[in-house]
Amino acid sequence: MVYALVFVVLFAVVIRILWVFLDNYEKSQPIHTIDRYIESFDSEHIRAISADFVSTLDPKLKSAEDSYSDIEKLFAGPMRYAKNGAESTETREVYTILSNGRVLGTMALEMGERPGGAAFWNFLGKAFGGGTFWKDLGSNISGVTRWSVSDEKFEFSDLLNECELLAPSEWQVISGGNVLDASYITEKGIRYPSMQEAYDYGFALPTLVRYKLSNYIGELSISARDADGGAAVLRDDPAGYTLTDRCTADERSRFEDFTRRFLPLYIAFMSNTNKNAYDNYARIHPYLLPGSDLESRFYNAIEGQTWSHSKGDVLHDVAVNGVFSLGGNEFLIDVDYMVDTTNESLITTENSAGMLIVAEDHGREGIFASSTFIK
Repeated sequence: MVYALVFVVLFAVVIRILWVFLDNYEKSQPIHTIDRYIESFDSEHIRAISADFVSTLDPKLKSAEDSYSDIEKLFAGPMRYAKNGAESTETREVYTILSNGRVLGTMALEMGERPGGAAFWNFLGKAFGGGTFWKDLGSNISGVTRWSVSDEKFEFSDLLNECELLAPSEWQVISGGNVLDASYITEKGIRYPSMQEAYDYGFALPTLVRYKLSNYIGELSISARDADGGAAVLRDDPAGYTLTDRCTADERSRFEDFTRRFLPLYIAFMSNTNKNAYDNYARIHPYLLPGSDLESRFYNAIEGQTWSHSKGDVLHDVAVNGVFSLGGNEFLIDVDYMVDTTNESLITTENSAGMLIVAEDHGREGIFASSTFIK
């Protein structure tokens, strides 16, 4: 009976020794430590390792919370690791951390010693005698190598983005809820391509400005407001912009009405629709500013109009893009339209065209055109 009891006790001791050894052996492997490290990447850990980087970003373009959210998404995919053999030694192992194939950074493990199970082995020493035999055995079995994370390095600079955008100089550009000030503007006085000729005449025409946005990550939420505070759409190309209104609603209505009356007479005169240039001139003359270069130009063109071989132009699809105050009573009208032209062979072609009309508002006397420019 006594032998059986001793056998049971010894068997239990052996099982305990084996279990402790296997448990410690498993925990002594670097893979065990790094697996636990990978599991540690919760929101708090991610913010801790990216805090210094986020502090360098432009908070006006995007809030820190949104930037943290973008970084956390990088860690959302399946995370894995790969040992960097070139940098690893017997006592230090370096691993590259990846998520969805993207390198996030590196971490290093350092080898250390940690004795374990001392209380259990001391108990056996007291129970069975043998001096320090059991204690020494326990140290050899359970005091196996331990690995711990010694440092971690994560690089986020490759996430940095920058962009450029164009906007009319009188607009407000907004990002992250903030109106961007002049410090973001890198170029001023950019001409509207459709008004090149008019600029050369010295008119105080509107211009575009170029913004440069940098030091942010992810996508920006950018919007714009026009000079009247209304929502506006930003374009990538200067040619994508047409003149925006810089006038009152009443002025817009009056100049739009003037354009729709003036433009058909302009087309009729230029194409000599009824083969009567003087009559066509008489019709458009009330809309010309007296003494202006435009009045003289139209009158001098009468003789040339009598030689027109066109059967006439039919105007349609008139669109007034904008009315812009040039100061005082002078305004610029930006208009696009379509013209069906029929030649002597009775072949009709459709053409798109655009025009800038400089006109003066003389109140009750009416509105008069002083210059026209083909876009």
